[in-house]
Amino acid sequence: MPISSIVNKHLQYTYDNGWKYQFWLKSPSRIVYSIQGGPMAGRFNYQHCHVQEVRVDEVFQISWVEETDTIVSLIVDFTLKRLTTFMAFSYGHWNFAEQAHGDKRKVQDLERWRRLATREAGYPSKRHVIPEQATIDRIFDGPGDLEDIDDNVSTL
Repeated sequence: MPISSIVNKHLQYTYDNGWKYQFWLKSPSRIVYSIQGGPMAGRFNYQHCHVQEVRVDEVFQISWVEETDTIVSLIVDFTLKRLTTFMAFSYGHWNFAEQAHGDKRKVQDLERWRRLATREAGYPSKRHVIPEQATIDRIFDGPGDLEDIDDNVSTL
């Protein structure tokens, strides 16, 4: 399964802690996602991402940095239908989670999210790090109910 085989895949998954997420890998450099459960529920976003094949035909890594200065890296294991995530939330994003809700396509939401990156900025020790695992509930092709984006739109 080369990288092209994960492109256009839509995954719905539930973390072991109960949080529910979904993403659609629109292209090798764009991911669109939404959060349905957990402290970030109600967030609709898209990012420039980096994708690499970890194990031929089975495992891929997708990583990105958000406008809130949060760092995310996902390992997708299609064979086991598991997802392993490393998230390093910025202080502002984690401690003011309600302000991180919304839709990036709305200018006021994006500007508010960018301000979260500056709260207690420069203090790596104030990041909230979460290593977490999820079960992939569903895999299909296409955006599903996620809104498409322009591949050239600015992400940060």
